[in-house]
Amino acid sequence: PPPALRLLPDFPDGGEPSAERLRRQRVCLEGLGRPPAPTEVRGTVRVLGCPGPTEVTVRYTFNEWLSFLDVPAAPLPPAPATAGDPPAERYGFSLCVPPSLRQGSALHFAIRFRSPQGEYWDNNGGRNYTLRCCGCPGAGPAPPPPAAGSPPPP
Repeated sequence: PPPALRLLPDFPDGGEPSAERLRRQRVCLEGLGRPPAPTEVRGTVRVLGCPGPTEVTVRYTFNEWLSFLDVPAAPLPPAPATAGDPPAERYGFSLCVPPSLRQGSALHFAIRFRSPQGEYWDNNGGRNYTLRCCGCPGAGPAPPPPAAGSPPPP
């Protein structure tokens, strides 16, 4: 049987938020559920709180932005604050992945935060967040081949 397909993040830092990035952008990806399921991607977002109504949505595509979907994110309980972090609100989101997604295809997404103060985006520094659909029978990449004259790994 073919290996199970998984969506793997294709962004080096995993989108880890930083206090500086949150202050600059007002919104940032906090993290993704590990590992993203082949039928659903869950994640959390942090936004700088502000007075008035707010809206957090995740815009995503499976066809390189020929079309896209906007999915609302829902408020979550606050996470414990750490020293130096600005006061932030947390939101959770869930993206439905179509069963037609095939190995090698990608899901791209960006996060939008709207408030009376304006509209702000976290789009991974202009590159968008990308999850690649991979056939992943093991837990990770294959180890490098042994050097000449080295015994094979156990």
